[in-house]
Amino acid sequence: MPADRRRLVFAGWVLFAGCSQLLLLVEPALETVVFHLVWISMSIVYGFQSWSARRTSAVLTVVTLVTGTALSRFIAEGHAEWDELAEVPLMAMVFLSMVWHVRRRAAALAQTQNLVERERRAQEVKELFVRNCSHEMRTPVTVARCYAEMVRNELSTPESRDDLDVVLDELDKLGGLAGRLLVLADAYEPTTFEWAPVDLGALLRRTVQRWRPASDRDWRLDAPSVLVEGDESRLEAALDALVENAVKFTVDGDTIALRCRATRDGAVVEVEDTGIGFARSQADDGSGRPRSSGRPGTGLGLAIVRAVVEGHGGGLTVVSEPPSGSLLRMALPSHPSAAEPRPAPAGPSGRSRLRGVQVEESA
Repeated sequence: MPADRRRLVFAGWVLFAGCSQLLLLVEPALETVVFHLVWISMSIVYGFQSWSARRTSAVLTVVTLVTGTALSRFIAEGHAEWDELAEVPLMAMVFLSMVWHVRRRAAALAQTQNLVERERRAQEVKELFVRNCSHEMRTPVTVARCYAEMVRNELSTPESRDDLDVVLDELDKLGGLAGRLLVLADAYEPTTFEWAPVDLGALLRRTVQRWRPASDRDWRLDAPSVLVEGDESRLEAALDALVENAVKFTVDGDTIALRCRATRDGAVVEVEDTGIGFARSQADDGSGRPRSSGRPGTGLGLAIVRAVVEGHGGGLTVVSEPPSGSLLRMALPSHPSAAEPRPAPAGPSGRSRLRGVQVEESA
């Protein structure tokens, strides 16, 4: 019940109780009915509001004194025997019993809600673990498969090629398993990071070195040494997700550029490609030839990137410039103040929202 309504109900009950006591001055014969109505109405109001212990004690004391005084006057005028006065402590004990039950029920309900919340969060953490592991497993599987295919093409004997075919088949199964695990996981929440100085330039150079043999693209690299505080493994996973997205929506000969630079507040990491563009990532290039694998480029990968970047106190921006490609920018502070995710800022007019990622579309 809202606070204003609670105060209104309480004030209404106080007015009712006061008017009931004044009614006894006009019609003393109604004393028994009025006496019980005051106690019953107090119990009903308490059941809706569950007053604090301080208010409960104050209200109980006032009602006990007022009804006890009215009943004593009623008895003194000869309308009843003095043993009727025992009703006052008896009604107070009944009310206190009701208070105990209400508080016990409220405590049990709060404990149940706490257990439900803990179970929900535990389930989210479990699903997040599955999602992260499965997604991060797909990148090394993809790279390993490309290298295995390169080795297979260099082999001269059919027997050796058959052996490599077994490796490729098992890698395909592992990739399929990772995909199924991603489907099973629905929740996503940033994890706790292990903070340490990270050289973003070195991270970009390692990433290009790993991806270059796996993709026939025109790789461009501008990676000076830029230090930030963060979780290197998580930042590497986020960068892999961006590069994988760029590779997925480009073809042989397209350009993929990785850049980093220092800013006044931290650093910026950019992954730019000359593919089909962010807005057309699920379409073809107009010739009927698919430019991607058909999987959305705005799903899990960017969700993980966003979680990692916001976990570092930064933000993710996607600039789509159809048909010339996409630019994905991670802004990272030098020294994150906390590892908790921040809500994505509301973009100005002309910008659309996609799962919490800021998207800019340029003509």
